Amino acid sequence: MSIHQYDDKMRPDQEFITGDLSFLVEGNHGRLLDGRRTTGFIEKYDPASAMFKWRITKYEDKGTYWDMPAEAVKNFQFEKDAKRLEQGQIKIIREQIEQFKEKLVIKVEESQRKKTEDRIKTQKKVIDKWLGENSLFFKSNQAIDFSTFQGVEMLSRDLQEYMKTVNLSKIEEKTANLVALNPNSGEWIKGMEIVLAEIGLVPYHGKIPRTDDIFSGIGRKENRREYLINRLAFIQSYFSLFKLTEVVLYRGMSTEEGWLELPRSLLSCTFKLEVAQAFSDFVSESKYKNSYLLKMTCPVERLFMTFLETEALNRQYKEAEALVLYHEKISI
Repeated sequence: MSIHQYDDKMRPDQEFITGDLSFLVEGNHGRLLDGRRTTGFIEKYDPASAMFKWRITKYEDKGTYWDMPAEAVKNFQFEKDAKRLEQGQIKIIREQIEQFKEKLVIKVEESQRKKTEDRIKTQKKVIDKWLGENSLFFKSNQAIDFSTFQGVEMLSRDLQEYMKTVNLSKIEEKTANLVALNPNSGEWIKGMEIVLAEIGLVPYHGKIPRTDDIFSGIGRKENRREYLINRLAFIQSYFSLFKLTEVVLYRGMSTEEGWLELPRSLLSCTFKLEVAQAFSDFVSESKYKNSYLLKMTCPVERLFMTFLETEALNRQYKEAEALVLYHEKISI
């Protein structure tokens, strides 16, 4: 099954050079080392955060951009005639990267977890009442259809309207858009992961923030806390109205490299086996060295975002996606 755009006539890897810091020159064209070699170019490098803006020029996300750490340039390849930085410039970038190498570990505190879960339960009751009085979806007497690849438009509208009532619509829009585009772009989702750990839901094992504004404006920690609690409570509320306590999810992965055990806070899954299969490759002669395909039964309490209620997850891609709070019982 093909769920993404793909170029059967893409140029071979031999025509490119694997990226390193010397390629961090504005205007350099190349492509991401993903399965379909998504093309783009370096639009800008920011020395303050040691991050570069990668503008995408192909496939579903054409025209959008990612903000990537400078060291991630190794995950790209560039034209053989691309411009290169001089050694002195490379040394400066290495020094800029060094500022952000410090690791940050936030363990889950059981007392904080209990407080957060109590808050979610309390907010769920508020949302139960709100849905009963205001929901377009539930007034329509529709059922959730897990056989489709399309989210529920009226349920998405319910979420948007509810978020307005608690002044969290902007933070919902930004979070959902980044999840749909690339959760690893920029620092916004990292900020969510840090707060998830501080409120006791998922431990954080990662790097320190590298942008000064990660917890300013609408991204202030108190805003993020309220958003996470309301987001989780909203999903639990509408699933409970259908008397569903758990869902079956799938995940597929293929890599051209060796196995990697990545520290993570959120895990991307799908409600559709076909989608997970599209991400996995078990052909022995293929370029992928390792692959897996998983099925898991997930409690509703661990669902953070799904395609059912999230309009952004139904634009470019039809992946029937679910974003799950990672925990020690999953080892991927």
